[in-house]
Amino acid sequence: MGLKGYLHDIWEAVATTAKGMRITARYGVDPRETITLQYPEERWEPSERFRGFLHNDIKRCTSCTMCVKVCPVDCISLESVRGADKKLVLASYDINIGRCMYCGLCVEVCPPKSLTHTSGYEKATVTRGELILHFVPEDAEEIKARVAKQVAEAAAKAEAEKSAKAEAPPMGWPAPVFAAGNPGAGADAEKKPAQEPKGEPANREEPPKEGGEKAE
Repeated sequence: MGLKGYLHDIWEAVATTAKGMRITARYGVDPRETITLQYPEERWEPSERFRGFLHNDIKRCTSCTMCVKVCPVDCISLESVRGADKKLVLASYDINIGRCMYCGLCVEVCPPKSLTHTSGYEKATVTRGELILHFVPEDAEEIKARVAKQVAEAAAKAEAEKSAKAEAPPMGWPAPVFAAGNPGAGADAEKKPAQEPKGEPANREEPPKEGGEKAE
């Protein structure tokens, strides 16, 4: 490398250093150029499409397990049981944000749109157990026991209604009414008039003839 190239390298180093220091000096002197925030007193506002911690609205969740199936790192787990109305009842729903990669696939496939990304991103902890978010506050075993009891009660009620319907007489058939002293007679026997004995009685008088004379 000749003298000319050596002097060119020196000039290029000085020029680039001066250019960089000019930008640094401008940010250091001009108060409008704020870069560093006094965290945690000051925080940047996340953008609208920021993918923060996941949140599940369990009132809208249908326990379809689509989020569990699509998660590439298996950070979502849920348990559900079939209720008395044949619908799934959510027993537990947990998300391990320590394993979550915030890809957003679970949010995209959620049918009721109950799973969403929030703007939260601060979760410093010393134990991994605190990184698991529990969205169902009640114990899963208690929910399962309660739902099983409701299913058993509904089944017993349906069986009782079925038995009562089988024992009841068919619609449109009148219930039998027996006459006193004659269990075999029905209601028509009471309304039927007594029939006269066959043959005419010996002491029956003939009707009077014309003129008021009686027959001999």
